[in-house]
Amino acid sequence: MMLGPSRPMPRVGARARVAHFGGGFEAAVVLTVHDQGRRLEVRCEGGEMLEFALSPATARFVAAGSSHGARLELLD
Repeated sequence: MMLGPSRPMPRVGARARVAHFGGGFEAAVVLTVHDQGRRLEVRCEGGEMLEFALSPATARFVAAGSSHGARLELLD
């Protein structure tokens, strides 16, 4: 029996949630997937475009090139 991934794989159109540094969440949609799923661009519900990269240390998507500390959670 082959097991699949333990969490959702990034794909264009997938629903996501941005967890902002200091609290607060915002709905988002994945727009692009790069580097075999290690870099993503999303559009937040307010229209803001954000880029996230998979952290090799934590295996979580974190804001790319920014120090504000947002994280991305894939929902489907």
